[in-house]
Amino acid sequence: MRNTDLFDNYLNGKLGVDEAADFESRLSTDELFAMAFNEHKALINSLENYNEVSNLKTKLNTIHSQEFGNDAKVVSINSGETFLKRYGKTAAVAASTAFVVVLGAIAILSPGGHQITNQITELGLKLKASNEAIVEGIKEGSQKPVHAPANMQGSAFALNNSGYIITSLHMISGADSVFIENKSFERAVAKVIITDPALDLAVLKIENRELFKNWQVPYSLTERNTEVGEKVFTLGYPRKDMVYGEGALSSLSGYSNDTTMYQVSIPVNPGNSGGPLLDEQGNIIGVIRGKITNAEATGFAIKSSDIIKSIRSLSADSIRTSNKKPMPKGIKRTEQIKRLNPYVFNVLIYKKD
Repeated sequence: MRNTDLFDNYLNGKLGVDEAADFESRLSTDELFAMAFNEHKALINSLENYNEVSNLKTKLNTIHSQEFGNDAKVVSINSGETFLKRYGKTAAVAASTAFVVVLGAIAILSPGGHQITNQITELGLKLKASNEAIVEGIKEGSQKPVHAPANMQGSAFALNNSGYIITSLHMISGADSVFIENKSFERAVAKVIITDPALDLAVLKIENRELFKNWQVPYSLTERNTEVGEKVFTLGYPRKDMVYGEGALSSLSGYSNDTTMYQVSIPVNPGNSGGPLLDEQGNIIGVIRGKITNAEATGFAIKSSDIIKSIRSLSADSIRTSNKKPMPKGIKRTEQIKRLNPYVFNVLIYKKD
């Protein structure tokens, strides 16, 4: 039986005593199962509220048609006693019904509603045009070119030594041009090679071969099995300088039990989309996808095993997802980060208004 059918049977009282007891026991011990049940319950409640509001609106329209006619014009309440004597009772009913309708609409649309706060938020960082780039150009001297501010920025990382880059599709979708850069890498044009909307992934290619001819990417995408509780870390660009985050793998499935994602106990912010999720050895186990709206220290990442399968199915063999020189075991985290830095990028997206 599908979980949704099981949830409906429980909510409608169709489970036996033992089945209901087993269900409630699982709710108390299985965090993901409980989360999925609460989301389903909230959705059902929202739909029921919506139906109630729709029915009330229909009743209100019926009252209006019966008492005033379909073509009746609005009558001012300032008309005084004549209006109140003629329409007072009906007007009171209609007004109270309208008040309930308004309250129902507020309950459905309020940002505090469960159905809104539990949606996944994509983490591309939208940028506002400013003079910051010009100011920075003046500070660092005329040798550094001054670039126009991008519309959006995010994160990406090198897929291999051949100039291929991986990032999130939702950031670069509809872009006129895409650039990548970091502290040790000159800004470069990146061309979209393949996309996978189902996984929200895009593979880019640096057009200038001179920029990657000496690359020695120090990690690989791993297909190994991971375990809940493993320590993991991220690198990304929620702001101009790269930001490090660390935490643990908190679930082997993501939003709405999506098995192509991990859930991680790491704060992720706008700008982190497309950045790498790494294990303790410094190898890639995922790509940051998003977080639960308004939830802190919770992120989701597309699994590297699914990324590898996607690339293999969508592209030629030239886009390899592993390298011959993985990160050496036993080195300190600070040293890992130094080796990773040149291959993690700030993605800058330009779009027409």
